[in-house]
Amino acid sequence: MKNLVFFDIDGTLATGKNVPESAEKALELLRAGGNLVFICTGRNPEYVKTNFGKYADGFICSNGRYAFMGERVLYSAPLSKEQVRDLADRIDSVNGGCLFFGLEEGFYCGNPDGFETMVRVQNTGSVKNGFDPDMLVYTFDAYLGTPDRIHIIQKALDPVALANPHGPHPSADITVYGVDKGTALRHVAQELDVSMDHTYAFGDGKNDICMLEAAGHSVAMGNALPEVKAIAEHVTTPINEDGVYNGLKHYGLI
Repeated sequence: MKNLVFFDIDGTLATGKNVPESAEKALELLRAGGNLVFICTGRNPEYVKTNFGKYADGFICSNGRYAFMGERVLYSAPLSKEQVRDLADRIDSVNGGCLFFGLEEGFYCGNPDGFETMVRVQNTGSVKNGFDPDMLVYTFDAYLGTPDRIHIIQKALDPVALANPHGPHPSADITVYGVDKGTALRHVAQELDVSMDHTYAFGDGKNDICMLEAAGHSVAMGNALPEVKAIAEHVTTPINEDGVYNGLKHYGLI
């Protein structure tokens, strides 16, 4: 094994569920060279395995709260019941909604207008409508109502969590402070006995900053937010202009 390379999904590796052909080729070459590919995302494990399982050797899901490779769990840090209740109350106070997720199932609570919108992007019918105090929760997405309400949602979450908007979709994935993508990246490297100098991370959004800061080498996509580009070691081309391929080529990984 040579290196661990971590990729965000949305805006980095894929648009929706579509991975550019050049990125597919780049990942194939990367893995053929003995490197391990990890997807590092705010999405839940069931969604990631179903749609992107063929591209990676391992996965960091739920914004860093669950990491695994095959059947081996590398890191697990679910939210407490008290955190889930507090987060739901915060979002409900500004008429938003919450789609909380465990490893394979989830539940929606809050603004009823958001249920169909939020569930539509999931793979299964395993999302319950209504708060479930007993479900083990790793992460959640917030229903905004309209995309321009992101600042209202963020204010409600201050100072316990960070909202990362999903572009034109009226939702955001939420990183609850204390555990993030960077936390999991460090745990994965330690579990696999890989030095941090042999870790690389690609990202574009706010919730990727912690991952880029944790990795030995960081790459911001050409379409990344300005604050992401500002902290990256290297800025590659945009996702649809061979960004992943060019970024890997820059470091001689392919």
